[in-house]
Amino acid sequence: MQQSSSSVVKEIRSSRRGRRLLGLLAILLFMCAMSGIVAAAVKLGAQAGTAEYGVHATSTSSAQVVEWFLRGMDLLKQGNYQLAEANFQAVLKAQPDNIGVQQLLATARVAQTPTIVPPTPTPTPVSIITDKGKLLDEMKAASDRQIWDTVINLADQLRALDSNYESATVDALRFKALVARGTDRLNKGELEAGLYDLDRAALIHNLDSVTQSQRQLASMYQNAINYLGADWDKAIELLKQLYAIQPRYRDVGRRLLEAYVQSGDAYAAMMDWCPAESHYAGAISMASNPQLEQKRTEAQQKCLTATPVGITGTLGTATGQGAQGLAGRIIFAALNPASGAYQLQEYNAAAATINTIEVGGSQPAYQRGTGIVAYSFGSVIHGYNSGSILAVSNAGGAWPSLSPDGTRVAYAVFQSDSWNIYIAPVNGSAPPAKLIQGSYPVWGPTNRIAFEGCINGQCGIYTVNPDQPDDRQKVTTSAGDISMQWSPDGSRLVYMTNFTGNWEIYTVALANGQFRQITNGTGLSVVPTWSPDGSRIAFESNRDGSWGIYVVGSEGGNAQKIINIGPNHPAWQSERLAWAP
Repeated sequence: MQQSSSSVVKEIRSSRRGRRLLGLLAILLFMCAMSGIVAAAVKLGAQAGTAEYGVHATSTSSAQVVEWFLRGMDLLKQGNYQLAEANFQAVLKAQPDNIGVQQLLATARVAQTPTIVPPTPTPTPVSIITDKGKLLDEMKAASDRQIWDTVINLADQLRALDSNYESATVDALRFKALVARGTDRLNKGELEAGLYDLDRAALIHNLDSVTQSQRQLASMYQNAINYLGADWDKAIELLKQLYAIQPRYRDVGRRLLEAYVQSGDAYAAMMDWCPAESHYAGAISMASNPQLEQKRTEAQQKCLTATPVGITGTLGTATGQGAQGLAGRIIFAALNPASGAYQLQEYNAAAATINTIEVGGSQPAYQRGTGIVAYSFGSVIHGYNSGSILAVSNAGGAWPSLSPDGTRVAYAVFQSDSWNIYIAPVNGSAPPAKLIQGSYPVWGPTNRIAFEGCINGQCGIYTVNPDQPDDRQKVTTSAGDISMQWSPDGSRLVYMTNFTGNWEIYTVALANGQFRQITNGTGLSVVPTWSPDGSRIAFESNRDGSWGIYVVGSEGGNAQKIINIGPNHPAWQSERLAWAP
């Protein structure tokens, strides 16, 4: 039965009572652990919350807001505090002064434990043995037969009897079993259990690079999925990071496309047209269709009439240390540990200070001819120049780079199981045109574009004339040669490669094909770029156990760390650095 207008008025007038009820609910949830009391309080909060949102929500946004609220209440009742927190955060974006939801958000945060331990798997039955030597022999036999449950159970039993008995051998067998079982679980889609096994293995000793990569991808995927439908922006950021690293991982492409569309719809429902247009553009960059184009056009038109909001730089998550003789600005993307999102940051070498340019920005590339840093923002291309954020074009994709005259932009889009490079006019006067199959495009001062690609089975770095696609030059010979940047005079390229088995920085002279290895240290050395005068190279590395930006001479030598980024940098393989005057 449809609700009458008088009852709606009564509901709105009861909002003050609703706040009191929500406040009482928050107190009850803090103090009561009994499931019956929590269930009753949740029911009461749902009723009161409906009145609360009625005061604040517009007719177009109320349905979306109440959906977030009720989903959060349901998740709170189920004990899924992390996802409940995300839903309450979504409500507060639309209703920042909703006191009751603020209290519920605090409740969800307090209820969360530091780590999530998955259900203990049902162990394979083993007989109780007290002979330590026999236990070890049976462990070895089970390991040879690859019965990993038995190995792990016997190891636990042996450690309970005597934690020091043949500890090196027991640890090695247990580590092998945990890694094998964890990897198998990840392959089967049992991500939570698989991650649990691999984390237990990592407590024994470090995982190899391949296993660590599998663990990282699974963890990124699981984190992103947790936020779908609750916090679209965070879900998109996490999915985008994973998609940039491994676009074929599970169904990450489909999930990202759906997140763009549904988040665009959610913003449109709240009449927040600028982010709606940005999210629709992100969806179109992956898979365009007439309906999406229409939605984006409508949102774009309404965004143009919306009141503009300036972007204020704030201190970033990274810290600058300074270095003697450095000048200019280094633009980079770093992970914010609090939000889990990447943000584009600017390091002022003279002052050794860092400011945030744009949350969600990544993959910067500086064009000396224009003075503009092009970068990706949710697959929408932006530009940055002297504190101003610019709309570069109506196109969108990864690794954008401007032409020397600033009239065109090159970028990459993942389509039909491959990366393709497109060129579009900056002013949007013509549709984007496909140039060639490849990735990591960067426009050089001689008007050639360097990129990574495989042509007729021959992989490596190529350069191409954007106006004559058949005019190509092969520069290197490995598919692992990526993230290249032009020297200021256009005579050399600097790039990262895993050709030697570890990620290092190399340069190559285009005239004679002369190579020079710039780094040769522990850890990873990645995403290099040139200083404005070409005398130095900046790059990212985790050689000291934490990620940072280093500077070294253009011919190699001792590298100096100038910026601390932090311990986590999951998108390092798809990132770039830019060094502007």
